[in-house]
Amino acid sequence: MKKAILICMMLSVGVVQAQHKPFQFGFKAAANLGWFNSSDDHFINHGAHVGAAWGFVADVYLMENYAFTTGFDVVFLNGKLEYPAMSVEQMEGVLTRKYHAKYIELPLSFTMKTNEIKGLRYYGQVGFGLGFLLSAKGNDSFLATDSYEPETSNQNITRDMRFMRASLILGAGVEIPLHGDTYLRTGIKYDNAFSNVLKGDNALNPDEKNQARNNFIELNLAILF
Repeated sequence: MKKAILICMMLSVGVVQAQHKPFQFGFKAAANLGWFNSSDDHFINHGAHVGAAWGFVADVYLMENYAFTTGFDVVFLNGKLEYPAMSVEQMEGVLTRKYHAKYIELPLSFTMKTNEIKGLRYYGQVGFGLGFLLSAKGNDSFLATDSYEPETSNQNITRDMRFMRASLILGAGVEIPLHGDTYLRTGIKYDNAFSNVLKGDNALNPDEKNQARNNFIELNLAILF
């Protein structure tokens, strides 16, 4: 009798494990709004700007409703800053620069999911992102102190930005079953940089560093298999 009970328990555990996939993979696309924050009052943010992202998603399950989520995102992140600067001709003034930065980000997050509620699964995410700068371009408008007409130009500014970007990730959303083990995941993600993304000293005040952090909020859509 004891052996029969033990065998039944082992079979039931095996069935539960068979119903739960240890891995889930998929592809994502997203739209984002990016902006800058700075602790230096001389660096002024000029609103939020639209960007995009695409990538690969991997969920590695630790337990049935808890997963380690990673993969990679190619993020096109835009923003606009105004700050004191000096032109190539050594003229003092104010530079307004729109940043177009391209990163590859490796998310390292913990995902918690509910059981199905009326056919849907809800999730929350918390973790960190590690971004690596691929390229950056700037649309510049420089207004000299003694001028009324700004000078505009387009620049390759990859050298003006730091190669690495570290961030805090917070997210939430819902998974919709499509067929079998295939799910549609949609959600919102807040990606808050906690490291300075600009290089160098300020041209008008060498004692001050160029200092700003680019953040974004993202609406994403993924297919998981």
